[in-house]
Parts: sequence; structure tokens; C-alpha cells
Amino acid sequence: MKPEYTQHGSKRKTGLRTGIVVFVVLLVILVMTNPNEEDFVAWLSSEHGIHASYNVNEGRTFTQTIDGDEKRLHYKGGHIRHMGIFSTYSYLFSDHEEKEILIEAVGIMNMLWNR
Repeated sequence: MKPEYTQHGSKRKTGLRTGIVVFVVLLVILVMTNPNEEDFVAWLSSEHGIHASYNVNEGRTFTQTIDGDEKRLHYKGGHIRHMGIFSTYSYLFSDHEEKEILIEAVGIMNMLWNR
């Protein structure tokens, strides 16, 4: 007696294989569209009015424009953590009155949101 072969096993393997391929493709897309620091600095400008410029003598400087009044911010520190499919950002500034401004954001698929 010869054993009977059915197609149920091969359909299940094909479905699993397709699911794995789709998962890997989505993962690669998320990793490739993870926002970088330049995207975050551009987002600071559009969302918070904090503009970055670069001076050879002073390095990177930040200014914030509120109601037409521009004030210089001092960058005190922060972090950027790239987690593969998303990133977290945190910048700490202080103004000339030593008032601290903390900006935190989460980025995924080239989009950033306040945290």
C-alpha cells in the first residue's frame, strides 16, 4: 500500500512562508524609514519653532521664535535612541533666564510625535 499525499501540508507551509516574507518586508520598511537626527531637528523647527544653525566657531546653535521674538537657546544635553523600527529623542535646552525646555519625541516611518 502506498501512502496518500495531500496538499494540506504544502498549503500550510506556503501560507507560513508568505507570512514570514511579509513580516520581514514590513520590518525592513520600518527600519529604512526610521527618522534620523536631521529629521528630528527639522521637526523641532516646524513644531516648536526651534531652529538650528551651524557656526564654525560656536558649533551648532539653537534659537526659538515665539510671537516674532527670537531668543537663543543653550543645548544642555539629550539623547537619541534608535530601536530599529522606531526612535526616541530627547533634547534639553535652557534660555538666557536658565529656564529649562525639554523636548521629547518618538519617531517611526519618517513621522515624529511629542512624547
